[in-house]
This record gives sequence, C-alpha cells and structure tokens, in this order.
Amino acid sequence: MQRAFQKSRIPESRAFVVKELVAPHFDKNWHFHPEYQLFLVLEGRGTRFVGDHMKTFREYDLVFTGPNLPHLWRNDQSYFEKGSEKQTHGIVVYFPEDFIGGSLLEKEEFEGLRHLLGKAGRGLEISGETNVQLRQMMKELVHLKGLDSIIALFEMLRL
Repeated sequence: MQRAFQKSRIPESRAFVVKELVAPHFDKNWHFHPEYQLFLVLEGRGTRFVGDHMKTFREYDLVFTGPNLPHLWRNDQSYFEKGSEKQTHGIVVYFPEDFIGGSLLEKEEFEGLRHLLGKAGRGLEISGETNVQLRQMMKELVHLKGLDSIIALFEMLRL
C-alpha cells in the first residue's frame, strides 16, 4: 500500500488559483496545504482557527495564511442543522511558495513582500481600509485571466 501524499491545490499549468466558493458551509476539516492562502468570507459566520489562534468570523473576514499552517473556518452549528437554508460564500486565492522564484524574491525590490510572506507563516488578519480595498480586488480577480490576473495578485500583495 502506498503512503498518502498531499496534492497541490494548483494545477501544474497554472501559476495560482482563485476560486469563488458557495456552499451550505465551509470545509469543516482542520487542514493544511503547501500553498499560501488568502481567504475572504463574503457570507457566513462561525469560529476561525488558524495555527494556535481562534476567533469568531463573519462577513468580510479576510486572512492570509502561509504554507502548511493548519486552519479551519468552522461555521456555527446552525449551518449544519437539517433543513438549514443558510449558505456560505467566500473567495480563496492559493499560490505556491515559489510563485515568484527564490532568486527574484531575494532582490531588494521584494524586501516588503518577503517580510509579508514571512508574517503569513503565523497567519495575518487583514482589517480596516486594507480589508475594504482587498475585498473589491478579490471580487474582480475572480473574473481576470492571464497576465491581468498575475498583475492583480501582485497589486494585492503590494497593498
């Protein structure tokens, strides 16, 4: 029998993935993956677990997590009750550690981004005006393709 292995959420043909999620509840499993993740809640409530931190979440919760950081957005119990008409809506962006390339990331121009990616290793809650701006950018990113999507992701990381 072969050992289980972890598959990437990003196909080899893609630099990164953005998904719009609409479901009765978010993934209820405590999990981790090798990609960075930027997750925006547009609809839904519950408790967010990121690493060793837990906090309630609601609409417009926005969190940036680093590779292999365990996390879970656990909806309130009412989302799981039989006959519940509640739903969740979110946007998630996944990109790999080598998205930019190690040698390029070491350049002076990327110092701020290196710092941000390092902080994501413990999870970053994004609030205030930055949250408001990123919300709109993530909604637009869902519809972008090609180089426009890459440029938009870099702009989001710059912000």
